[in-house]
Amino acid sequence: MRRIEVFLAILLVVIGILCLTMSGTLMLETGLTVFLTTFVQVCLWMGIPLILTGVIYWQYTKKRR
Repeated sequence: MRRIEVFLAILLVVIGILCLTMSGTLMLETGLTVFLTTFVQVCLWMGIPLILTGVIYWQYTKKRR
């Protein structure tokens, strides 16, 4: 992939996370602290499974060699 394609993919993921955070924030109250709290929760709910999957895959490929 070229750099512009990687940049666009990352940009779309970030925009999606921000839209998800905004919709979660508007269901509760409006404010920066609520937005940041919801943003951290969304990132953790997405990040923890990705990290665990990466670690399991890394261990699997390391064991296969």
